[in-house]
Amino acid sequence: MPRERGSAWLDSARVGKLSGLTDEARTIADRYTVVRQLGRGGFATTWLCRLREPREGEADKLFAVKELRVGRSDEPEPDDDDAKDNPAWKHVELFEREAKVLAMLRHSGVPRVIEYFEHPRERGGVGLYLVQEFVDAPSLRERLERGPLLGADELEALIHGLLDVLEYMHGRAPPVFHRDIKPSNILVRDDGHPVLIDFGGVCFGWRPASQVGTTVVGTFGYMPPEQLLGHVGATTDLYALGATLLELVSGMPPHEFPYDTGRIEVPDDLPADPRLVRLIRALLEPAPRQRPASPAAARAIYVSEPALVSKAIVAAPVGKALAVMGGDGPRYVELGPPPRDVEGPFADVYADLIDPFAMYRLIRNPVARGLAVFGLGVMTIGIFPIWYWADRRIRIRRYRRLFCEGMVVRGSVLTVTNDEGGVSSTVKYGYELDELEYRGFMQMPIKLARYWSEGDPITVLYDANDPTESCFVFRRVVRN
Repeated sequence: MPRERGSAWLDSARVGKLSGLTDEARTIADRYTVVRQLGRGGFATTWLCRLREPREGEADKLFAVKELRVGRSDEPEPDDDDAKDNPAWKHVELFEREAKVLAMLRHSGVPRVIEYFEHPRERGGVGLYLVQEFVDAPSLRERLERGPLLGADELEALIHGLLDVLEYMHGRAPPVFHRDIKPSNILVRDDGHPVLIDFGGVCFGWRPASQVGTTVVGTFGYMPPEQLLGHVGATTDLYALGATLLELVSGMPPHEFPYDTGRIEVPDDLPADPRLVRLIRALLEPAPRQRPASPAAARAIYVSEPALVSKAIVAAPVGKALAVMGGDGPRYVELGPPPRDVEGPFADVYADLIDPFAMYRLIRNPVARGLAVFGLGVMTIGIFPIWYWADRRIRIRRYRRLFCEGMVVRGSVLTVTNDEGGVSSTVKYGYELDELEYRGFMQMPIKLARYWSEGDPITVLYDANDPTESCFVFRRVVRN
């Protein structure tokens, strides 16, 4: 390891190996003695270290110490935005964010932070140091390089483990998004449990839709299209997980797959469990709103059986529920856990839920829609608009809270009956909770109800305090 220009590190000949360290070995802040280099980037180097003066029982304890090399200590910090946007200070900002976020996380799938500090370097400048527990485990990148590919049991343990970590991170208040999930950033312990490392691109907290980042963080091939625009959310990490799983199954990096359709094309003959293929396809949807909205929703896709919804309700294959059934027909939608915003990514789903005649939502201009309702009101001597808005208010009172706060369960259609007059239909549905079967019904225009048939899987929202209060939701393709 050659000596680095402008650093206080000694020649590699002086750096001891895992055993037999000498007094000449370099120390960091007089607390940690270097064993060897673990990794190196453009601005930071990670070192394997041990305590210089260990207490009883700590002699064999090892640490991963990440060092960020910054300017001389007598250089003033930039006081204008243009100066702070230079690459060096941007790396300082990301490094400090990484340390701050990791110090708050407590999960077996994230290395524990010991301390974070800055210390002068012998030849000028300041070093920023992040000390973490050392996870002695190979990365998935190493596994891919040495082979063989992961077996079915290993993949299943890995999927559940990574979803557990993401569920913990995304469930924080505010949430934590990694933004650079890929095989080299995932270690796998001997017991099969994964550990997510390298949080250098972490995004901490909620960000308004109008506010996007100015720095692109991530790795091409693993990051979704919206990440190039600075957008980030739970679906960002889930896309990267899908790209990682695709490589683990195929042995090919994501960028080597065809992209002619504007998305990574997952081959039909992928050598994997159909459930896993279904999950990969769902995670790699180009549009964020079409992906599972949360790790829990992704897990539901993976663990769901293709033939049955539950032992009490026989349903059609899941593949049928996920397909668009033609025209503006409904399709299965993964809402994810609450809370939900009626003006958020599922605003169209909410609009169909509260609109007694959802066909009017096909008129995209609100002024034109209002004129259409007014026109029918004139033809019916004012009766139609009075009924329309009254029924809409009733639906809002009944369904708004369910949409925002309701829990999600998979149910199925029981019967579809056209009401007298040929205007609307009654769709009866069922779902199971704690081995009890619940049933409900909803009315919708025949225009939409004609797409449903007995046994079709649906997304049901229910009140956790009173499961008899429920409704089902769907998403349509609205054509211009």
